[in-house]
Amino acid sequence: MVDSTSSIAFFEVEEEDWKELFPQTLLQSERSMDHLGDLPKILSSIQYKRGVLAYEDWDQLVPDSYLSEIDKFVQKVKDQQENKVYLCSFKIDDLLSPNVKILKTSFYILGTKQGLVILFQEINTNISFPTQYSFEDWVIFQPMRIKPIYKPELWIKNKDSLSMYKEKNDTKTLVYGNVIVYKDVNLLANPPLYRYPKEDETFQKELDQWKTVPEKLKVLEEMRKNKLITDEEFQKKKTELLKEF
Repeated sequence: MVDSTSSIAFFEVEEEDWKELFPQTLLQSERSMDHLGDLPKILSSIQYKRGVLAYEDWDQLVPDSYLSEIDKFVQKVKDQQENKVYLCSFKIDDLLSPNVKILKTSFYILGTKQGLVILFQEINTNISFPTQYSFEDWVIFQPMRIKPIYKPELWIKNKDSLSMYKEKNDTKTLVYGNVIVYKDVNLLANPPLYRYPKEDETFQKELDQWKTVPEKLKVLEEMRKNKLITDEEFQKKKTELLKEF
């Protein structure tokens, strides 16, 4: 363990371990800590979906109070000569059962010569304990291979030099909705991907699930209100729906 408080912890990950867990193409990237100072800024732009419906609210995944702790960690390790991979885990107490239930998020930090890669293994995972938990209880981590995910858990709000990671092989393109790439042009998707499925794909899929025009209009208004579509997209689709009457 490199550093910790009661609610957030940072670990150094052995090379033999992370090379078993990360997508293969990432292993070919030259490592560097040159861009580690941008980590808090990147994390502040990552949103998570609060509900199960695509038009519900999105919230900042890493709370501002933890961003300051992450910045302290960055200042502590960024000038080290060794280019290491780190793991960050933090927890948020359940408001109704703060002593026995938490939401836990864990992510790896990989610095490359041209940017950063953030790989999420846990995203607001619900964890319950039989009795009041301790630091040693919640900080336990079980490494798992980072695999593609095809559900909209994360959304990149600030689109400057950021994208979700895509990896192509001989037969298909793999989309990692849980891996965020920053600045590295060799790894950034082209065109960039800020959410998966894409906003327009989710938009159409969700509307198609409703059978009546009034219900579709209600969903459309919710999506506009929560900034999942623009005003222009809203007006265009609304006009199309009204023609169905």
